[in-house]
Amino acid sequence: MYDFLNSGFVRDFFIPAAIFFLFFFLSVPAVNCLSRLLKKISKKSGRTWGEKIDYSFHRPLHSIVIAIGLYVALSNCRAVQQSPAAAANIAKCFRSFLVIAVTWGFYRMSDSIELTSTSFAKKLDLKVDEALMPVFSGILHFILVALAVLIIAQEWSFSISGLLAGLGLGGLAFALAAKDMLANLFGGFVILLDHPFSIGDWVRTGDVEGTIEDINFRSLKIRTYSQAVVTVPNSMVASTPVANYSRMGKRRVEFTLAIKYGAPVEQLKSCAEKIRRLLAESTDIENGTFAVSLSSLGKSGINFDVYYYTVASDYTEYLRVRENIYYAVLEILDESHVSLAYPTSSVILENGGTRETGE
Repeated sequence: MYDFLNSGFVRDFFIPAAIFFLFFFLSVPAVNCLSRLLKKISKKSGRTWGEKIDYSFHRPLHSIVIAIGLYVALSNCRAVQQSPAAAANIAKCFRSFLVIAVTWGFYRMSDSIELTSTSFAKKLDLKVDEALMPVFSGILHFILVALAVLIIAQEWSFSISGLLAGLGLGGLAFALAAKDMLANLFGGFVILLDHPFSIGDWVRTGDVEGTIEDINFRSLKIRTYSQAVVTVPNSMVASTPVANYSRMGKRRVEFTLAIKYGAPVEQLKSCAEKIRRLLAESTDIENGTFAVSLSSLGKSGINFDVYYYTVASDYTEYLRVRENIYYAVLEILDESHVSLAYPTSSVILENGGTRETGE
């Protein structure tokens, strides 16, 4: 029995295989136990970071435990122990796999779905994040993979100084050739951090006005009232004022009533008071934000300026309220027997004189 245990077969094959299968079968319960512990600790603190770590690193940790078992098993082989070169290569492979596994975990953690549910994204709290997070996630994925490749290359004694120098020169040439693209990229970051709008908002930037349908790191797409989709570069959006009408707390309505000359003063005062009472009693108009006043005595008639603010900021509701107020004002004028004045224009007569006529 002693001779069998000390035989080459046991030392070189049986013991390494037993070590590997031990780690292999223990990997699942060990990782599950760790994930339950993390979830329990995070739940006590009222957070969900335990679930996020479990989602991101559950499979990588399982692979790491198996890789540790394989590394320990190979390290106990007499053939590996007697060959320093083989032992060094196995150690390099093990360390390279650790880098890949850790990168895999962070790669899963930086998915757009996971980023959207983080506290960072919740602080932003806008629909625009839902559009930009996939791009932001892609940038993080690229950085993680690039770092992993550089670390593994250095582990295997590849010179990365020349590669980095080449990347620096290439990056400079790329920056000069793609100046507009980089400007749009940084404009996308400005939109991500500043949040002047979100998908579905009605905005105006420059000469373009409409509803935002899509936002990415290169441009945003706006559907105008003519149903045309206009693509606006992010660099232009970042450098020009943006009016977001969807975030208006209220909307202003302003118009001028031109009353025909000949109406008695008391009748004009009564008509103006009725319009004030109409605006004060309307539930669609914000209290204290209206005014009706005689502004000027024009060529065509007596001008009254009327303005007020609607409670609703929605454009369709704003149009409805404005229309109802117009109808109500016209009814007040009819009840008061007050006529609106027509604009006048000058007509040149044959004898050289002029005459004012109503249009």
